[in-house]
Amino acid sequence: METSKGYYVVPSEAPEHHPSTLNIINSDVFYSFEDACEVIKKCGDIIPEATSVMELLPSRAEARSKPDFPVIVIEGLDATGKTTLTESLRDSLGATLLRSPPQCMSPLRARFDQEPPLIRRAFYALGNYITAEQVGQEAMKAPVIVDRFWHSTAAYAIATAVSGPVCNLPAEGSEVYRWPSDLLQPSLVVVLTLDPEERKRRLRDRGQGKTEEEQELDHNQLFRLK
Repeated sequence: METSKGYYVVPSEAPEHHPSTLNIINSDVFYSFEDACEVIKKCGDIIPEATSVMELLPSRAEARSKPDFPVIVIEGLDATGKTTLTESLRDSLGATLLRSPPQCMSPLRARFDQEPPLIRRAFYALGNYITAEQVGQEAMKAPVIVDRFWHSTAAYAIATAVSGPVCNLPAEGSEVYRWPSDLLQPSLVVVLTLDPEERKRRLRDRGQGKTEEEQELDHNQLFRLK
């Protein structure tokens, strides 16, 4: 211990969480329908499209009991084979195929992709609740395959919010990764991976327009790893 001008300098333990993780909850990742909804409601005066989002939402979100049929979520980066697998599963299982964000939000995505992270994250969080409502209805009749869900929304947000190397990510079991209590839980989640060079080749062949975050995934290996 050293003394300098009346102040004491003492060693301390390393913090449990990296500082960049402290503000993730309900600013980068949302854990309830109401919290995400509140952000979009407050945007109505400056973002006219916010009204359109509110009109798409279910009247309220509540965690449903276990669906009658299995709900299988397929996750993975772009060009890892999600479309091929989800369509194959749909055909072989006689299942319904849904996507998150849902198709009804597509006309609004370009507008909200331009907004600050808080608004953008809330928009995509609500997309999961719209998809969950659709899943709940369809899973009463047949198996449901979902192309991306809350996992992708959270992963993009956390990887963006946490600066520095992969070791700065919250540890396994952190509350940052907890599943929203009012969001339908899938029966099974499958994460697809692919050799990075092969994935790049597939993306080049597609030649499709990408969001800013998708471009970041392509060019930033560290972001992709996170």
